[in-house]
Amino acid sequence: MILTATTMMALQDALVKLLSAGLPLWQFFALRSAIALPVLFVLLRGNTTGLFRLALQRWALLRSALLVAMYIGFYAALPSLDLSVVAACYYTGPLFIVLFSALLLGERPSRRQVFAMAIAFSGVLFVLRPDGTGFSFVALVPVLSAICYALAAVVTRGRTVGIGPGALTVSLNIVFLGIGASGIVLTSMVEPRLDYPFLMQSWAPLHLNELGTLLILCGLSIAIHFALARAYQTGPTVTIAGLDYVYLPFAAFWALLLLGTVPSLSVVIGTTLIVLAGLWTVRVGRAA
Repeated sequence: MILTATTMMALQDALVKLLSAGLPLWQFFALRSAIALPVLFVLLRGNTTGLFRLALQRWALLRSALLVAMYIGFYAALPSLDLSVVAACYYTGPLFIVLFSALLLGERPSRRQVFAMAIAFSGVLFVLRPDGTGFSFVALVPVLSAICYALAAVVTRGRTVGIGPGALTVSLNIVFLGIGASGIVLTSMVEPRLDYPFLMQSWAPLHLNELGTLLILCGLSIAIHFALARAYQTGPTVTIAGLDYVYLPFAAFWALLLLGTVPSLSVVIGTTLIVLAGLWTVRVGRAA
């Protein structure tokens, strides 16, 4: 489930970077969820009242709010930074998952798992280039995004095990729709910044190619969040966090294919370290 989710997340994020040149973030959130919610109800074919009741439980809503905050931080950095740099900063997230799981869930990692996560973090630094040439203060935004993702993972594991992935995905899209609509209203009340339209513009004309991309993103979002919910509900969280790192080579692949971004040698070496460390974390976890 986590490998499926990370593969599709990398494709989703590359497509959003393509969209960011012409479609404001809040419009993207609102339109995608407005399409996704009816599709979800058709796919789930269940008790609509019961589904809403589960989706609107406080822990489900908290998890959804954390994930939406995660996406805002991640996507807000995309127009300013290369996808590989944003992904590297964001993928401090599994380190925070290990920390929060130990503090809040009592899932203590072994020494070997901690060592593997340290290797993964060194890979993140390698991607960022420790000499500072690849660093920007904007990179702190996806780090905050990573903290939100880690907290959402812990909430998923610790508080929403009894809520099905369908209800959690409905909950997430309800919050996406609410935040997107609120963002549209708020940005329409202020002077738009033409130098950063992705975050500071309320609405833009929707062209046919953007509509097609939006429909693809809607399908990806539904599949991703079904898979993410199931993965973190079944855990263990530290093992899932280790496999989460597989996102990085997929992000590099989609960035090359769709954006024409060729990864540097430091990105290749760093992502290799990250993926190997993540897979070792899973192996160690199974052995334990």
